Amino acid sequence: MADLPADGAIAYLQTFNNWETKLQSAGAASFALDRVEKLLAVFGRPDSDLRFAHVAGTKGKGSACAFLAAILRASGYRTGLYTSPHLHSLSERIRVLEPGVPAPGFDGAITLREIGERLLYYRRDIDQLRASGVEITFYELMTVLAISLFASRQTRLVVLETGLGGRLDATNAVETSVCGITPVGLDHMNILGVTPALIAAEKAGIIRSSSQRVTLAPQVPEVMAVLREHCRALGIRPTVVGEDLPCAVHEMTARGVRFTVEGRRRYDDLFSPLTGAHQAENAALAIGMAEDLETYGYVITAESVREGIRSVHWPARFEPAGTVPVVILDCAHTPESAEALERTFSRVYPGRKAVVVLGMSADKDARAFVKALSQITGALVLTKADNPRAMDIAVDDVCAIVPGAELVSASDVTGALVRARQMAGKDGIILVTGSVFVCAEAREKMRVPV
Repeated sequence: MADLPADGAIAYLQTFNNWETKLQSAGAASFALDRVEKLLAVFGRPDSDLRFAHVAGTKGKGSACAFLAAILRASGYRTGLYTSPHLHSLSERIRVLEPGVPAPGFDGAITLREIGERLLYYRRDIDQLRASGVEITFYELMTVLAISLFASRQTRLVVLETGLGGRLDATNAVETSVCGITPVGLDHMNILGVTPALIAAEKAGIIRSSSQRVTLAPQVPEVMAVLREHCRALGIRPTVVGEDLPCAVHEMTARGVRFTVEGRRRYDDLFSPLTGAHQAENAALAIGMAEDLETYGYVITAESVREGIRSVHWPARFEPAGTVPVVILDCAHTPESAEALERTFSRVYPGRKAVVVLGMSADKDARAFVKALSQITGALVLTKADNPRAMDIAVDDVCAIVPGAELVSASDVTGALVRARQMAGKDGIILVTGSVFVCAEAREKMRVPV
């Protein structure tokens, strides 16, 4: 590891239990914060000098984090951004955004060499902790490693995306100042619960103190009731997007969405390169959280909000990746996110249908997902990513959901793209969706710039 820190870091990280590769077999007992607390102590409690903004939810939390981090960078603050999973490289998960003009791609990403060097520095202590019987997971180590790296870079603020749930997620081991909860739906039910209300209670676990400020995205009634009650019990009055924070969409294309948000000040004619009404709401959530940070002395202006939202980079969210034929990449993976995808597609391409390339993880609801996209599906190519969590979706399992649509299977993403191009022709539209893993492989095959 000392000779090849980058390669050694990957090899060392692979010795830790990685639930991300086998979530379908995990249970609630697989997650606990006491291990993270012990690991933070090993690293010298790097969280003690940082201020955190924390986002949980089922869909849109990565986008909301990207918006908030971009706003904070545009406001002149060195900002840490921790997200998961990654598209192409582990280093994407840990980014330090410096004030100024953002570079293309995942700028500010910590290099694998930096990860390796920090792991090498703490390896003896980490191994001693493991030897004592503390079974640290890959995600727990990555989370503490990120916080340590943010502290070493003297970031002013850190934006944390929960990996799963909220209450027992590794990111919830630190004290956070502002929280946001994006739309909550059914996902990871073997771990979080079988109803939206139970899942909402887990997500609400990031709200732990009366001193926190909270912004909520629009929710279905049973979820909103749980979130409001959780806040009420702590004496918190949350800001709700669409109520306290009105958001109005004016124009939507494949290249972005124009909208207005009214918070403590009015933000007219905002433009986000992440398109869709749901992305406007994700941006509004980020604005609410940014305004809450003003109560801690941070200075956020209307212009920095405008610039941050305009400059956000978050691939595979209704991402145009080709023109002949049109190719759209979107990592929606739940029925609710598929519904948002369908609404966006119908608004951007009214009256059109797509050749849908679909690959999903084994713990997802493929039938409900296909049903949510049925109105825009002209043909369906079923495939799977090269990932241990990938689902084998049989044509017979979904054929009745999209009657009249041509259905075929391809053993891998490369074959699926070839077949989709044949079916779409030069004037058609290809929509690649179902998981971040499928979208990542498609981006690589199509050589889309990071």
